[in-house]
Amino acid sequence: MKFSLIAVLVVALAIGSESASLVKRDATAELDKIAKYFQDLVDNLKNIEGPELANKANAYFEESRAQLQPMVEKLQEQLKPLSSNTEDHIKSLAASVQAQVAPLAGMVQTQVEDVLKFVADQTKAMLPPQ
Repeated sequence: MKFSLIAVLVVALAIGSESASLVKRDATAELDKIAKYFQDLVDNLKNIEGPELANKANAYFEESRAQLQPMVEKLQEQLKPLSSNTEDHIKSLAASVQAQVAPLAGMVQTQVEDVLKFVADQTKAMLPPQ
């Protein structure tokens, strides 16, 4: 209904704006073509209803899904070994990095403790006795 109202409004505007220039040119054939075009547009919009359009869209999506589903399944099967290999590789890499970082973390912790002890000792030395 909205489409037909919009189409009628467009036709009226087109006829109104074109009528001034068409009077000067005597182009009734052009006006008839424009009127026929908009009339066909209105008729087509009346024929296409919301549920019909929704059904066509759903059918298209289902058809697309049916075409793509085998490709997706095939791709998933191809990626399955790759993902397990990647997971094993990442686990071994993480263990290796952890083994290399553990001694460094211990050294850093010892140095931080030494710095904090030094700061505490210096602070005590600066404070007046109580």
